[in-house]
Amino acid sequence: MKIYKSSIRRKRKRQLYYLIPAMVLWGFISWQINFSLIRLWRGIPHMFNLIGRMLQPDFSYILQVLPRLMETIEMAAVSSTLGVILGSLGALFVARNTAIHPIIPLLGNPFFTFLRTIPNLIWAAILVSIFSVGKFPGMIALTITATLITVKLLREYIETIPESVIKGVESVGATKIQTLRYGVLPMVFQQMAAVFFLVLEVNIRGATILGLVGAGGIGQILWRDLNHLRYDNLATLIILLFATILVIDLGSLWLRKGLKDLYIPAKTIPIFRLRQKVKWIVVFLLLIVGMTWLVNSLDITAERMILGLESGARMVLRMAQFEFSYAPRLVEGLMESLFIALFATVTGGVGALFLSYLTAYNTSPYPEVALFFKAVVNLLRTFPPIVVAIIFFRGVGPGPLAGAMALSIYTLGVMTKLYSEVIESTGENIQQGILITGAGKILSYRFGIVPHTFSNYISLLLYRFESNMRNSTILGVIGAGGIGTILANNIAWRNWERVGLLLAGVAILMMAVEKLSEKIRKKLV
Repeated sequence: MKIYKSSIRRKRKRQLYYLIPAMVLWGFISWQINFSLIRLWRGIPHMFNLIGRMLQPDFSYILQVLPRLMETIEMAAVSSTLGVILGSLGALFVARNTAIHPIIPLLGNPFFTFLRTIPNLIWAAILVSIFSVGKFPGMIALTITATLITVKLLREYIETIPESVIKGVESVGATKIQTLRYGVLPMVFQQMAAVFFLVLEVNIRGATILGLVGAGGIGQILWRDLNHLRYDNLATLIILLFATILVIDLGSLWLRKGLKDLYIPAKTIPIFRLRQKVKWIVVFLLLIVGMTWLVNSLDITAERMILGLESGARMVLRMAQFEFSYAPRLVEGLMESLFIALFATVTGGVGALFLSYLTAYNTSPYPEVALFFKAVVNLLRTFPPIVVAIIFFRGVGPGPLAGAMALSIYTLGVMTKLYSEVIESTGENIQQGILITGAGKILSYRFGIVPHTFSNYISLLLYRFESNMRNSTILGVIGAGGIGTILANNIAWRNWERVGLLLAGVAILMMAVEKLSEKIRKKLV
């Protein structure tokens, strides 16, 4: 018994040794972003006043903004389709086990990683500078985002395909292209459908904020209503977006189930051949419809396209000529973005540990409590971080604190959703092993489920940190601190030499963060 108590005391001491440095680090990060409970407390009445005005939506406004919502959905759908097609082809050529030449993955993967570090709002701002305002720059920005996401996800999936499958096709004399066409692509097709719906949701959310820089969609109305202090209209837009995303989620679940049913093996060769003919006819018709839709969606003339491409070429050449004298400002902005992302990740992540207990069905005291908190979590995820940052602007003023608090709220919602799903998928024996000793649900959560799922929690937290780094850049566009503020100003002033330096700095930091988090995740496996 004494040995047991001694081991418990040693374990608590170790936890204390970890806790004290963690608290000191959090305090240092908080100081860097000017965190102040007094500022937050004094700003609460102003924030609640703003939220109260946002809780009075004008539903008659829906009819006025419906065309812009349809434009947003069209932008997201077209760009997601193009992005998944281009990204699928890219993934086939940069995956190590399907690349035509070993040098392609070595050069291609770092190139795509570099491009992926640039947020879609920054892409849109640059493209608006080239092609002028409208939905065309927004569609291109979203297509780039969709392509890069697809390349990353499908490349990782392709590299898990057993080598025996690829060798089996090659053994009958197939070329590399034939191996991809008949051996790899059929296996990737179903995964492509899942990636498409994921990318579509990302692009719907992304399209809502591209209007901030004049890239079309409902975001332009959202930004206009924010500037005109029409919070009743803003509330209507948020409800409309929430309903749209919910419908897309339900629709994607239904379609994914339907796609699984298509993979029932054919019983005879004639049925198999008939299926193949029908499949190619459907694909051909979809391509015609898609190309017609794409051409009709573009709101740009050939003359404007040529002028834009010429202007873009000059801009790229200027961006390649870095203004190194601006490096101190770059470092300052990057450090501020890093501290914003760290604060939001730690604050939201720690809060998610407590909120997940109430949100997961198997740990929550009552099913009704879990249902209530699931609704709260979905609400936290629905509010774009930019809108939440505007609310904190009202309370604490512009700057890194507003951005950090907005990202903390968003991180709390996303982390709680993901981690509560991990908890719900945990085997009952983990929880029952603690409950059988007479302990309650809280103790079983603390000493059973959390230690068992902690590696999953850390992995999710690292992914959120990477995402928060990108989001901190986006929030800077509206003055919420970080490198985004400097970047947006220099894009507006056409200081392309500085923009090139800033983008290179953002990319290097993001790639370092991704590499570090990848190494940590591998150690957790």
